[in-house]
Amino acid sequence: MTNLIRLQPHDPLPEANHYAPPFGLVIRRFGEDDPNAVITELDFFGRHPTRTMVAGQGGTQAHWEDVLARATEEADALGIATLYAVDRTAGGREQEILSHRGDHSVRSEELSDTDLEDGEAGTTIFDRSPNAGFMR
Repeated sequence: MTNLIRLQPHDPLPEANHYAPPFGLVIRRFGEDDPNAVITELDFFGRHPTRTMVAGQGGTQAHWEDVLARATEEADALGIATLYAVDRTAGGREQEILSHRGDHSVRSEELSDTDLEDGEAGTTIFDRSPNAGFMR
């Protein structure tokens, strides 16, 4: 029986290594080349060959719970004891982006590159202190 572990939207992902038992990972995320696309991937790591199942590009998105049920069945069939699931689109900021049809400029705030503890009070190299390691 496969154990489904649900991660929070911004939790770190588990890493595969030679000593860890095989596991599966289901992740839902925004598309890299298309901010309107939401992609769902299923990967298996460990002694089983890694395969990726991608869904959602240019089509309708399967319901998250249906995806998890299907992934759990597949992991169970492969004898994988642990399946991690994370929906990277489920965070507060991400939900706001989805509600604006993928517009990542929603609620744009000016970014600041100021670090007064290190003597950096600006966003250009010329605003940094002379001993910051940069030549003027």
